[in-house]
Amino acid sequence: MTGRTARTAARAKTWALGLAAVAVIAAAPAPETTRVVLRQTDVDTGAPLRGARFELWREANGRPGLQTTGTGADRLRGSGCVTDAKGTCTTTQPVGETYYWRQTAAAPGYEGTADPVTPFDLEEEDRPEGIVLGVPQRRKGAVHRGSIRILSKDAKTGRPLRGTVFEVWKETNGTKGLQDHGLNADQPTGGPGLASDAGGQSDFGGLSDGSYYLTERDVPEGYVLPDQSVTGPLSLGAATPGRRLVVTVKNERDYYGKLPDTRAR
Repeated sequence: MTGRTARTAARAKTWALGLAAVAVIAAAPAPETTRVVLRQTDVDTGAPLRGARFELWREANGRPGLQTTGTGADRLRGSGCVTDAKGTCTTTQPVGETYYWRQTAAAPGYEGTADPVTPFDLEEEDRPEGIVLGVPQRRKGAVHRGSIRILSKDAKTGRPLRGTVFEVWKETNGTKGLQDHGLNADQPTGGPGLASDAGGQSDFGGLSDGSYYLTERDVPEGYVLPDQSVTGPLSLGAATPGRRLVVTVKNERDYYGKLPDTRAR
C-alpha cells in the first residue's frame, strides 16, 4: 500500500468512527420525565384560584433550600406560569431531581404566604402518573376562630407521645371519605404535617366551619402506625363549644419490631 493510499484509508476510518460516535450520541436515551401539576385553591372552600404567578426552580447547587440569586444560584426552569381557571400550572420535568415552586404573586383578592416556596422531589415511582402539589391560600380579611387539638398517647399507659406527625384536611370535594391526592383532593390545612410536642399535643388553628379529617403520617420510634390512620369526618361549627375540637389518638408499641427475622430464606 502506498503512503497516499494508507493516508486515504486512515481518513476514511476516522470519518467512519466519527459518524459512529455521532450516531451513539444521537441515540442516547432522553431523561425520564413525568407530569407535575401545581394546584392552588381557597384554603376554606377548595375553590380553584386563577391568576396566581409561580416560578419553577431545579436544585442545582447542592445547598439546602432555594437560592435564586448570587453565585451558584439554583436553576430557573422556563419563564414561570399563571394558574388557569382550574387553579393549575402544569409542566413536564425529569425525574430524580429536587424542585421548588416559588410563588411570586397571589391570586387577586388573596393573601401571600410567609414562605412562598414549595419544595418537592420527583422520583422514578412518580413517572407513571405524575404528581399533584396542593398550595392553598386564604382570602384577604378572612378570619376564623376554629381549632383542632390532637392529643397523641400511648395506647396502654396513656402517657403523651412526642413526635407523632399529623395532618388536618378539610372536606371540600363532596366525595365521602378523605381524598388526599389528585386533582379532586380535599383541602389540606396547617401545612404538610405537624409533630406533637412534649405534651403530646398538635394544635391546628384558624379553621373555618366544616368537616375535617385527621391523618397520622408518622410515629415516634418504637411505635407503629395504626391500620386505620384517618380519623373523621369531624364537624366543626357554631355548635362546637368554643369552636374547638379535642381529639385523642392512641398508638400501640412495636412489640415485634426487634425480634429476629425467622422467615425461610
